[in-house]
Amino acid sequence: MNIRNSIVSRYFLVSLLGAVLPMVVVAALYDRYASALLDQITGERLSAQLTATSSRLTAFFDVRVYQIETLSNHPALPYLVQQRTSRSDIELEALLRLEADVPDLYGILLFDSAGALTRIVAGQAASGAPYWSGLSFDLARLPVMKAVSGDVDVVGPVAPDDGSSGWFLIRQPLRKSATGDDSGSIALHVRLASVTELLGSASLAGIVQPVLKTPRGYFNAVGQAVMPSRQMVAGPEVLPGWQPMLVVDPDQLFRPFITAQKSLFLVSLVSIAVITLLFARLAARLRRRVDRLTLGADAVAAGNLDYRIATRVGDEIDAVAAAFNSMAERLQALIARTVRVERLAVLGEFATGVAHEIRNPLATIKTTVQALARGEKDRERGELLQDVGVEIDRLNRVMGDLLEFGRPRPPELAPVPAAELLARIEALMAAPAHEAGVVLRVDGRTGIVLHADRDQLIQVIVNLVINAVQATPAGGSVRVRAIRIGREAGIEVRDTGAGIAEAHLARITDPFFTTKPKGTGLGLSIARQLAELQGGRLEIGSAPGAGTTVRLIVPMEKPEP
Repeated sequence: MNIRNSIVSRYFLVSLLGAVLPMVVVAALYDRYASALLDQITGERLSAQLTATSSRLTAFFDVRVYQIETLSNHPALPYLVQQRTSRSDIELEALLRLEADVPDLYGILLFDSAGALTRIVAGQAASGAPYWSGLSFDLARLPVMKAVSGDVDVVGPVAPDDGSSGWFLIRQPLRKSATGDDSGSIALHVRLASVTELLGSASLAGIVQPVLKTPRGYFNAVGQAVMPSRQMVAGPEVLPGWQPMLVVDPDQLFRPFITAQKSLFLVSLVSIAVITLLFARLAARLRRRVDRLTLGADAVAAGNLDYRIATRVGDEIDAVAAAFNSMAERLQALIARTVRVERLAVLGEFATGVAHEIRNPLATIKTTVQALARGEKDRERGELLQDVGVEIDRLNRVMGDLLEFGRPRPPELAPVPAAELLARIEALMAAPAHEAGVVLRVDGRTGIVLHADRDQLIQVIVNLVINAVQATPAGGSVRVRAIRIGREAGIEVRDTGAGIAEAHLARITDPFFTTKPKGTGLGLSIARQLAELQGGRLEIGSAPGAGTTVRLIVPMEKPEP
């Protein structure tokens, strides 16, 4: 079998493509749609998160700007900066300590017009410079950004370092003195962490990390300086240079997809291996079963019509095998029937010729023997001549059978009531059966009407009953009855004789085949021939020691509409 032309290989390729192609397509389209999927999943959510974060930061700065603007307008602040003491200064310091005593502030700082720090009001969260002596507190290198409105500046921020916390200043110039000179400035010393905490925590299972962009770099949610290396999504600015941002880690987002992609490839490989293995076994099994079909076809082509293919599973191959067996049986029957017809035709033509050639001389011999017998005075010679006449009569009957076998009369089909037919059979065969000591039982109570030739039916049934009586020992019985089989009917002859050997049963209707010492072997052949001429058949069933049953089946008379 050519593998390229194999049906199994074609189904294998189709199944393989059907199983693997969708996975390959999904894997191929993965990279194309991954970024779009990321934008679709995170776009609206990130935008909403950034807007909310920006709102919180803006609210925080608005509160602090309002606080610093309110304090800067206090009329006694310039005197406090100039280190002038009075009762009102004591009240002002108490006010400043109250304003500084909030968790978001380290303290409040006052600067003179030269920018030098002149007074410190520590809050509850104060730590590091300038509250601890010996620590540097230099603003010269820090960026200064103007707030959105007014004269408020944002100085810094300063990142945490060496145990010092991060911070930045929100600074506001003081009101000018009566002389018009610059009176200095006041600043809120703000915890950087108080701002970064407003960024919130990571979202989407750590895929999105919030950071705060400032003039001095990026800070995470705990106020630590960071250097983002991933894709960032920017939010609205809350102050010049101050902007909340989200660092998106697409690798972490795509990690489940990548895992799924690898699993998909693994499943594809396993599927290919499993499909290949299954189809390899299926192909081997199918080839073995197809080979049996091929062997069967070769056997039938070689003339072995008895070859049959075994069926076990009941699938499509077995259906083909069953059809093959049925074809072989029909072919065998057709060939056997054709051979039989041809053989019978040749035999009939031969028998007719022989009968014609022999019957005429027999008539002359019969006449001569009778004349000699009438004139013969010797008793012994007369008996011999009489025996010769008897044998001539027997030979004449054989020639009659040969003529009837070789040139049967076409049947004259007509309705034949089975009851009348059986009554006639009983009248003809009662005496021979009684002489043989055999009980003849004829069941003539029936309404079956046969469609056949009456005389030929009688001839066939009489032949069958004679055979049955001859095969049944004294004391046995022969039963004759009418039967109905579907749309057909017939006459059944059953005896209690010795039966027929299985080896002889297949040839029992062949011409000249007989098991009787003095039989011609034409009785059942003629019976079968007459049955087939009427559109019927002869069925014979027998077993040694169990008797014989012969059925003459012919069509039933169709009722008139």
